[in-house]
Amino acid sequence: MKLKKITCTGNFRKEKFFKIVDIISNYFDAAHLSQDFKLMLTNEFETQNQSVKVHKNINIDTFDNCIEGSDLIFSIGGDGTILSTVRKLSKKTVPILGIHIGNLGFLAQSTESTLIDALDCIMNNDYTIQDKILLKVKIEGDLDNKYYAFNDVVIDHGNSGRILRTSVYNNDDHINDYEGDGIIICTPTGSTGYSLSSGGPIVHSDLDVMTITPISSHSLSARPIVLSSNSNIKVKFSNNFTDAALTIDGQSRIDLVEKNIISISKANFNAKLVELPFYNYMTTLKEKLHWSGNSR
Repeated sequence: MKLKKITCTGNFRKEKFFKIVDIISNYFDAAHLSQDFKLMLTNEFETQNQSVKVHKNINIDTFDNCIEGSDLIFSIGGDGTILSTVRKLSKKTVPILGIHIGNLGFLAQSTESTLIDALDCIMNNDYTIQDKILLKVKIEGDLDNKYYAFNDVVIDHGNSGRILRTSVYNNDDHINDYEGDGIIICTPTGSTGYSLSSGGPIVHSDLDVMTITPISSHSLSARPIVLSSNSNIKVKFSNNFTDAALTIDGQSRIDLVEKNIISISKANFNAKLVELPFYNYMTTLKEKLHWSGNSR
């Protein structure tokens, strides 16, 4: 594929953000691509009155203008930055390459130390694009009514210290009534996050499923369950409702009321992540979870 436009975005507050941008811009400058090639940088940093000098070959514009017609997005920061980028894209499914500032994350494919190798792969078209499922969230009684999650949807007891009681259904079939701090509904991508720390299973990121994990359940019989991605999960509250909130990918939080019914299903579009040939999911998983190489 002939590259015509690449957008750089991410967490400009991180110390090395603009250093990474400089490496990228110098690389493509030295590559002597055609004159119609554009390297874009989203302009969020300008709202902070930051005085930043960028390479002469970088065009600065709004996020929407930058991604219009982009072949790829370089999301620079951490895994949270990639989550934010996916949600900002919404249905505009531009492939994302995650460049992690610091140690390699679960979602990022590259760090500063492997950045040149990653850019070589991009230049040589030596990469694949992986489709990752998103969750669509609808809340009855919410005017905005529709949200998208890449990692997980968390429904918890909000500002209350009281038990949250929820009734959960799958395609109108009752699954369970949960009593505890809340529940997590996650994608395979999100299974190594909050769900894992709450006792949920690790689900390989290539699978097409979703998982429900109770948070600090008051019943030992309440266990995580893995469902088909074709499921339509509904969550209702009991009459003993005190308070509740819903959090999307750990970043967007919405207060809930007793009459709200939350519907969670697979979105009809996917997130697209660039996968490089030197990245290996199992290697990253073992590294992050400190799994031993020896079996006894």
